[in-house]
Amino acid sequence: MILDVHVGDRHVAKLYREWDEYVLRYLPETDVADFVSLALPVREEPWRWPRDLFPFFRQNLPEGYLLGVIREEFGALLDGTDLSLLAVIGGSGIGRVSVTPEGTLPGIELAPLEIEQLLKSDNTTEHFETLVRRYARAAVSGVVPKFIAQDVAEMDLHIGKPTIRTGFHIIKGSDDTTPYLGFNEFYTMRVLERLKVAPVATCRMSEDGRVLVVDRFDVDENGRPRYGVEDACGLLGLPPHEKYATTTERVWKATRAYIQPDRLREQREHFGWQILTNYVVRNADCHAKNIALFYTSRTDVEFTPIYDLVTTQAYPRFATNPPGLSIGGRQTWTPGRTLEIFFNGVLGIPPRQYAAMVEQLCESAVEVGKELIEAAKNEPAWRDVAKHMVHAWNQGMETLRSTKAAPHLRGLEAAITEAGFSGPRAAQSGRVQIGRSELLAPRKSR
Repeated sequence: MILDVHVGDRHVAKLYREWDEYVLRYLPETDVADFVSLALPVREEPWRWPRDLFPFFRQNLPEGYLLGVIREEFGALLDGTDLSLLAVIGGSGIGRVSVTPEGTLPGIELAPLEIEQLLKSDNTTEHFETLVRRYARAAVSGVVPKFIAQDVAEMDLHIGKPTIRTGFHIIKGSDDTTPYLGFNEFYTMRVLERLKVAPVATCRMSEDGRVLVVDRFDVDENGRPRYGVEDACGLLGLPPHEKYATTTERVWKATRAYIQPDRLREQREHFGWQILTNYVVRNADCHAKNIALFYTSRTDVEFTPIYDLVTTQAYPRFATNPPGLSIGGRQTWTPGRTLEIFFNGVLGIPPRQYAAMVEQLCESAVEVGKELIEAAKNEPAWRDVAKHMVHAWNQGMETLRSTKAAPHLRGLEAAITEAGFSGPRAAQSGRVQIGRSELLAPRKSR
């Protein structure tokens, strides 16, 4: 099987398997600006990768439930290899690179979706499963049920051929293990977003709190893929299932290598805000696939807007999970001075600035905590998730804040008491991978 690799609407390379290696061969006279990956620049000699598909091409391959759906819907087109899976879904995904069967143009016609109607619908598990099946051929990674879609209201922007038709949004749903994930992620993202200190992916929550509509940041105003996107997992040469098998230090080293010196200071702070927010909101799912770069050329590489911020501790099954990546050799929610030392020694962010960042995030968590408590008053179904979210944030603040912090900044105790929330549930023992549930397909054996 030979696949064509495209950057935008330009055919730039061939991808195929040769014996026990995967090969990426650029076409003659491919412009150096049309590189497929930061780690795979244009050259005459073919790039080779042993045994498995190049990590870059695996970064958008579906996992979990969506992978199971694709196997059911397109089983006749799959031969058990990632190359055949890429042939099915690689024509329309995240980033400026698309992959198609040899001789096929990129782009998949996605049926339009009434986004406003979706936001007002009753998004039961069964209803969302139907939507996932309908949009299964778009490449998007992750284990929670999700898909790429285009708003019917934006269809007039896509005129003529060879326009690459793609989606403006990533639609994420809930399951029985992570109920009201849209509610959780919307308010968790808001803790950082309201500070306006780092770009955060724009999102909207459905009225029932089950679905999150995330605006894509890799497309232009006409929905055409404009930016290259590469996650740290691929830049480290790791397959997706090893996204936790690294450290924060290695992720920083792998990403900063591509950032130009004049952007480095700003990007250090961006990275710092992302890492620190996870500790405040208790998100155990910040792994190497949730930290990524985007660019239009090698001279404008930056971190993507921050995405996939979830208070995982709000769900009992995941409540004992430690941070997704270690820092300073420690993988704990009580890091002591480890975080401060990392910020100072690795990111060049001095202790005074680090302390100010902690306080900004904690003050924001208190304000957003009050917002989500108020929201839960109007929707009783959200009350349990809201309760565990604010308890988690309170614990996150307590473990990071200086003991010298002013009493009025202590946390959410007063709001929790006023809301009549009981204490948090006892957590289930043992670490569980985020997103694993009965809805998700079994992990592929190696």
